[in-house]
Amino acid sequence: MARTEALLWWPAAAEVLPTLVDQTASASRSEERGSWRYPHDLAAMVDAATAELPERLRAGAERDGFDHDGGVAKLAWSILSDDPTEFVTAIDDAIAAGAEPEELGRAVAYAAALRITRFHTQNDHGDWDEVHHAFTAANALHQALRRAPSPELLRGVYHTALRIHLDRFLNVPAARLPGLVPAGDASDLADLQGCWDREGGVDEAGTIVYRFLAGGGDPAEVIAALGHALLTEDAEFHWLQTYEAAVRSFHTWPLASEEGALILAGTARFLAAHTPTRRELSQVVRIATRLRRGEALFEEA
Repeated sequence: MARTEALLWWPAAAEVLPTLVDQTASASRSEERGSWRYPHDLAAMVDAATAELPERLRAGAERDGFDHDGGVAKLAWSILSDDPTEFVTAIDDAIAAGAEPEELGRAVAYAAALRITRFHTQNDHGDWDEVHHAFTAANALHQALRRAPSPELLRGVYHTALRIHLDRFLNVPAARLPGLVPAGDASDLADLQGCWDREGGVDEAGTIVYRFLAGGGDPAEVIAALGHALLTEDAEFHWLQTYEAAVRSFHTWPLASEEGALILAGTARFLAAHTPTRRELSQVVRIATRLRRGEALFEEA
């Protein structure tokens, strides 16, 4: 800026800039005013629930009335309710009944996984990131509760459940669960390649994986097939996070369980939604390998 222009600009700036300080310092986003407060005051619900957590933990330590067989999946499905008061009460009751911290973490992780499995393709493509973030966060909480449970960490169960609640509109309408798709021939995992090679194979990928597992297929083959997709495509960090979270979550459920099948089916849907890519990874690997060997990448003719 020329000196003359600077001299003309500065008096006006000296008047305007101080007025921006208060405005900037007091600004708030509409999300802070609305999403956590309407139609339910979620922040107040968290405060109330966590304040009474010590009392519920004491009650749970004195009795074991929680259904350790089917109660975790039931709690997970309740977290998908449109009314947060229902599932917050369900979490309260589970803790007071003696549910283990791992079971509570597994319930929220499964609920978050179901958001992916039931994610409808009519949603905006960028919204896959919303359900991805909720799932990976829920998995992190679950793994932490498995390794080092504490009353302080249990507060995250409420926070994560309400975070999952905020994504409820992404399941409206909900994609049809793979188990509700009309039965067909036994699935061949080789058919997944077609889902990676063309767009629009989201539901098909989920169905292939679910039918394979429901038919008694080896889960290790599914995990390998999904992992192979990460190597074939130019996988982004989110893909790796989702895959890792899904595999960990799968192994916390009994073998051949419905819950495990739906988790891996949802992961197949997520991967199919992001393929195909330009697949430049193989070229990058070749270049890196040649550099490591000391080979010349380019030579003058």
